[in-house]
Parts: sequence; structure tokens; C-alpha cells
Amino acid sequence: MRDARGDSGAIVGELLDRLGREPDAALWDELDGRLIVEAECCCSAGFAALPELGRLARSDAGEHRDRALDIAAVITRTLHRYHEHDDLVRTDPQALAVLHRLGQARLAARAGPALIERLRDTLAFAGYTFWASISLDFTDEHYHVSCPHCLTRLTVVIGDYGHYSAIRDYDDGDTHHVPLYPAPARELAGIRRWMHDTAIAGGDATLADGLTYLFGRAGCGMCGSTFNLADWLEAENSPEQPIDPIVPRTDRSN
Repeated sequence: MRDARGDSGAIVGELLDRLGREPDAALWDELDGRLIVEAECCCSAGFAALPELGRLARSDAGEHRDRALDIAAVITRTLHRYHEHDDLVRTDPQALAVLHRLGQARLAARAGPALIERLRDTLAFAGYTFWASISLDFTDEHYHVSCPHCLTRLTVVIGDYGHYSAIRDYDDGDTHHVPLYPAPARELAGIRRWMHDTAIAGGDATLADGLTYLFGRAGCGMCGSTFNLADWLEAENSPEQPIDPIVPRTDRSN
């Protein structure tokens, strides 16, 4: 085991043990610096630490619980892009089940930007690492996706500048605009309904409205076809994960 600095993973183990006995902000900072670099974890010691981070979060209801969950969430989101140490995650699948329950429990008290971050954390623990890896900032959000019919590369904009798909040109900007078609909130199901309901419960109308466009349909200004935006984004960006979903694909809303 190695941490992000290349040192022995035993140092991480010692830090986790000390945090279990005497939680301290300086120790959390040291642990964070040994596991996380530029909002990612690519070291074996980080993935191996997930079960212990869950135990630390479960044993404290305050600031130290949040530090444990914050670090665990960054590590879990990294599963979307980094797979060298997937075997370490597979050894204890219940670790993420514990983190998922704790992540959900702290969602209720959040609003505004903090709500979005906690929502992304809970999505990661549930196995939705793609949705957890995007910002969900619908004041100015954009995605890139290929039209499934003609393969034209499209830019999808959701925010204060509009709700549309376009072909982005370096000199001319966005051309061939096609409006997005939002999904009726009442028709959302599973994790998508849960995400929308969580935004409403947190009083974030911008997030709730943006999600209806994300989970709606987009059009291609080149061939004129339409497609389910979220389905195709997932198809292009969701590699196999090292664990089974915490909540079954047919309904991940619990």
C-alpha cells in the first residue's frame, strides 16, 4: 500500500487509528493530504481506507463525521475514472453501503451549494459515480455528447444562458441551436426522481428545474433527430464499476 506521496500505507493506517481515538482537525488535514490530490484519489491506501472511514463517520455525529464522509466521497467519485485498485474496493462492498446511509442522513440539513455537494456525495456512495462527477450547477452548466444518430459532437447548455444543444465552433461560437425538451417532473422515476425530490426538499428550484432538462430530450441541429440526453450521457461516460449498485438500477431512490 502507498499513499499519494509514495509513502507506506502504514502511515495512513496509523492516522486512521489515531483519529478513532482522538479526533483532531490537524490529523484530518494530514490524512487528506496523504490521500487526495487535486480532488482525486489515485493511491492504493485511499481505496483501502474506505471501510475505516465509514466506521469513523458512524462513530461521530459532528464535524469529524463530515470530514470522514468528505474524504470518502472524493475517493469514491474517483472510481469513475481510475480503476487500477478496483480489487481493494471489491473486498468490502458493505463499506459503501454504510457510507451511503450516512450520506443520505446528512442531506436533510443542507441547502444551496452545500446541498449539491452532499447530493453528489450520496450519488457516489450509491454507485452513481458519473452523476456524482459532474457539477450540477445549473446556473451555467454544459455537457458534450455525440448525437447517437449521426455522431455529430454536440454541446448541451443548461443554465442562465439558455437550455439548448448546439454545435460549438471555435470562431462562430454555438451554432445550429435546438431547444432542450424538459422531462415532466411527475414522469421521473428511480434515482432521477429521487434527485429531483431532494432538490425540491432542499428549496433549490434552480437545481430541480435543471434536472428536468438533464433528464429530458435533446435535439441534433445537424440531422434533426432527438434523443434522451441523460441516457446517452451515461452510455458514453459510464464504465463498469468495481461494485454492484447500492440500490438496484430499477429504483436507486432509497
